[in-house]
Amino acid sequence: MSMNKTMAKLGAAFVAVLAMSVGTSALAGEWEICDLKVQVREKQTNRAELQTRVLEAKPVGNAECPEAGSALSFRPETEDYQTELPRRQWPKPGKTIKVRYRYLDGECKDRGPCRIQHYSPILR
Repeated sequence: MSMNKTMAKLGAAFVAVLAMSVGTSALAGEWEICDLKVQVREKQTNRAELQTRVLEAKPVGNAECPEAGSALSFRPETEDYQTELPRRQWPKPGKTIKVRYRYLDGECKDRGPCRIQHYSPILR
C-alpha cells in the first residue's frame, strides 16, 4: 500500500473519531439531581401546579437545590419523567412527600440559556 493511501486512511479514521467525540459532547448533557422533602401547602391557589414548601434538600454531586423554607410550584411527573401525573394522583394538601428534582442547563432555541426541569414525587 502506498504512503498516500495509508495517510488517507489514517486521516479518515482520525476525522471519524474526532467527529464522534465532538458529536457526543455537543449532544450529551449532565442531568443534575436533588432529592427534596416537601410539604404540600394547605391552601392551593393555582390549580395548574402543586404548591409546596421545601423542608429538606439533598444535592447529588454539585447540583443547585432549592433552599429549605423556599416555596416551590410544579406539575408532578411520573418517575420516568415521560408524562404528568393525573391530578387525582397528586399528593393531598398538608402531606409531606419526597420529590426527585432533575434539571439540565443548556441553550434553548430562540431563547438562549435555559433550564429544563422535572419534578417526580417518589410515591413508594
